[in-house]
Amino acid sequence: MKKLPLTLTVLLILIILTISYSMELKKFYQNMYMVRGVDAMPSPENKGFMSNAYGILTKEGWIVIDSLSTPELSKEFLTLLQKEKKAPVKYLIITHYHPDHWYGASTFKEAGAVVIAHKNLNKFYNSPEAKMTLEASNQRFGGIYKNVRLIPADIEIESQKDLKVGQYEISIIPTNPAHTDNDIVIFVKNENILFAGDLVYLNRIPFAGDRGSSVKNWLKVLKDLEKLNPKIILGGHNEPMDKKAIEFTYNYLSYTRDTVKKLKDEGKGLDEIKAYINQSSPCKNYVMYDVFNDANVYKIFNDLDLEDFQ
Repeated sequence: MKKLPLTLTVLLILIILTISYSMELKKFYQNMYMVRGVDAMPSPENKGFMSNAYGILTKEGWIVIDSLSTPELSKEFLTLLQKEKKAPVKYLIITHYHPDHWYGASTFKEAGAVVIAHKNLNKFYNSPEAKMTLEASNQRFGGIYKNVRLIPADIEIESQKDLKVGQYEISIIPTNPAHTDNDIVIFVKNENILFAGDLVYLNRIPFAGDRGSSVKNWLKVLKDLEKLNPKIILGGHNEPMDKKAIEFTYNYLSYTRDTVKKLKDEGKGLDEIKAYINQSSPCKNYVMYDVFNDANVYKIFNDLDLEDFQ
């Protein structure tokens, strides 16, 4: 049998890497674990595994933070957690309602977890839009969400809630509106570890185009998170981060907002502003810039109009 040419072999390897994914449970701190999604939009090839999820092993059982995109992915994640330590899942905490953080929740509900999320997640769940969004997402992304069953929160967060679970003291803090109108963060107080959802990034562009987002408030939220002085920050994407990530996110959002405002005040239109920012942004070479930046500029542009009437 003839050997394949080296270039063809390399090409085949790249294709295999592109269409497959591997979920690996990584320990990033004592009793704390994560799975790391790919930096991409959801697709049949990556099966929607494009965000992170976390498990904290307490003396009472697991606390899970975010549930991945589908029941298939969340079952795989749960299997990895139980392989590490067979223990009940006490809580599932959803940082916000985007599919990659919420759509796998049914697995943990069926495993007996109490689901915690912002009050506005339940408001969305109880609206006709939730089902419409699920159906539209399933069509757009090749049917990867066909087995999703939407799960509401058992405990709604509207103001800070403190829990003691085993050896850990945890604060669940609403921060909305920022990335969405239903963001929460989880701060493990006796370890100074912050689970920040999609509010903090490092060398990766955040998505600020959700209709409930507010970059103006997001910037304030980042200053508040900085005051918590976390030693480790865990995001919905990225590897574990430190406080430099707060600075990175703040700099991207403030540059983009300030530039849109300045150019808009000079009478420039949306397309001109997008073109200028895409040419001059100091962040234009970072991951997901091409995917998210135009939508972020569009949202900021329109929000500035609304601020004029507030």
